[in-house]
Amino acid sequence: MNFFTPVQLRILKTSWIPVLIVCMIQKGADTIFPSMLSLSLGTQYAIFLALATMGMVVWEAVIKKDVKQFGILAFVTLLAFGLQFVLNEFLKANSSQQSTSLIYYFNSFTVFLVIIITRFYLNGMSDKIGAAVLAAVIYFVIPKTGSPTGEVPVGWLYPHQFWIDVVTSLAFLLTTFGTFISYYSIIFLTENSFRWPAFFIKLQSRIQTVSGWEYFFIFLAIWFVYMGSIGELSYLMASFFDGTTLPVVLTAFIIFKLLLAVLCIYSLAGLLRNIITGRALTTGTYNPWVIIMHYIPVVNIVAVLKLLLARDKRATQEEHAVLYLESDRYAAQQTMIISGITVTVYNIYHLLTAPTGLALSGAGLLGGLYLLKIFGYIKLRSSKTYLLLVIGLNIVTILFALNEYLMSSLAFLYLYYFLMLELFYPRLEIEDTMKVQEPEAGDIFTHTA
Repeated sequence: MNFFTPVQLRILKTSWIPVLIVCMIQKGADTIFPSMLSLSLGTQYAIFLALATMGMVVWEAVIKKDVKQFGILAFVTLLAFGLQFVLNEFLKANSSQQSTSLIYYFNSFTVFLVIIITRFYLNGMSDKIGAAVLAAVIYFVIPKTGSPTGEVPVGWLYPHQFWIDVVTSLAFLLTTFGTFISYYSIIFLTENSFRWPAFFIKLQSRIQTVSGWEYFFIFLAIWFVYMGSIGELSYLMASFFDGTTLPVVLTAFIIFKLLLAVLCIYSLAGLLRNIITGRALTTGTYNPWVIIMHYIPVVNIVAVLKLLLARDKRATQEEHAVLYLESDRYAAQQTMIISGITVTVYNIYHLLTAPTGLALSGAGLLGGLYLLKIFGYIKLRSSKTYLLLVIGLNIVTILFALNEYLMSSLAFLYLYYFLMLELFYPRLEIEDTMKVQEPEAGDIFTHTA
């Protein structure tokens, strides 16, 4: 069984085309639409967002060569964004800033909800409202930057405008591509899960069969959203604790968005582990080093390409389970233990030699925690209790630092926890032991959607 239909995969594989078109329009907007220069920046942004979203949602109709669907989706998208712009301008002139910001947020959600309901209706979904609401909520709440800093990281560059422009353009290209992939992954996975009730059992299992391209697009979508969630969480936490007194409604709204970002991080870490493990088993060679590489930014590009290009090896679910449980992880385990101890020893050295601003009692407590962490690493292979001890001590020592990297450190530590579980305590869950039948004729894989 597959996660995507052949048509859905073709849409994902060709999504770079509308992404490239959108980026070219954005880069040359002044030349292509010179009349836009007379408009306000807010109006220019609204127009560009409407056109970019239209390009994203109609690409499915282009691949299917469905002129009717293309026309309806284009019309609905432009109409929804047009009505949203008119309403926002009216509110800007006649409402308080506090209520306006909240209404802007829900107006934007309504736009995407209308577009996605239309999309599901055109593709013959029987439960179009339920599927559309779920897909719209998921897509709308996910961050769209894909950056753990929440912004384009150009500050470290040599301050030459040319290189800043290059990196900014590249970042826009990658975030646009990530947004497109995330949109279609959410739409297709939601649609398939509604049309085939057993679909999510496969998604929750780590010993499932995952084809190369399915793994590639799902991994990209998860990694993009996870990194964006880190940036969103960091920004919201900074806004929440910056000392500015906010109205109760806005405070509640920030807390609401904080919880959504935490939910994204909580739910996606396990799914990321499942997809990586499932693809590794599908290739017939479970390599713990490749699994580790997936969790290291930039280095994971090599790991993704390796699993994407590797050939599938036909095997049963039982054979995958045996390979998963019996794979040799000893060398990787020892490496992770040594690495953890090395980093902790460096932290102790830094504590003893660098000014930290801690009182003697605080420094002594922190040093004791570091020594306890080393003990936890040494005993890591003995019991899962020591893994929980190491993770707990890492959380405490990160909180001691209390700097601008707090949220990103905790989010990556959460990924680290799942990685360490895979390396030291692999086991099967209930979803791994359930038999998932292939879809019958007339099920989701006969649909064009």
